[in-house]
Amino acid sequence: MDKDMKRLLELVRSACYSWNGNKRDLESAVGIGHGRLEEILDGQPELRVRHLVSLARLLKVRPSDFLRLAYPGDESTAPSQLEDWVGGPKPPNARRKPQPLAPEHEERIRELIRDELAKREK
Repeated sequence: MDKDMKRLLELVRSACYSWNGNKRDLESAVGIGHGRLEEILDGQPELRVRHLVSLARLLKVRPSDFLRLAYPGDESTAPSQLEDWVGGPKPPNARRKPQPLAPEHEERIRELIRDELAKREK
């Protein structure tokens, strides 16, 4: 396991241990079996994004806080943000706006439909 992952796991461990509820409730909230917390914190099986997101919801913090705190140097040296690549956040299940067809493609589709309708009329 690389040092970055170890740092993230230590942060998750600290967050888990600072929560005031009982361990079984934490395991349920994170979506792991009872008695599996220590295994996950040791990296076997691997920590998953869904575990981080569930833990963040339980603690009422942003999931991104885990990555920001575990990888502090990476945030300040990154020349761009993800939004620069993919645009801003979209609501869940948002559909992309259909792009208009090129005029030549639109006309070709109309021709094909006319041809097919004409065949049915015969």
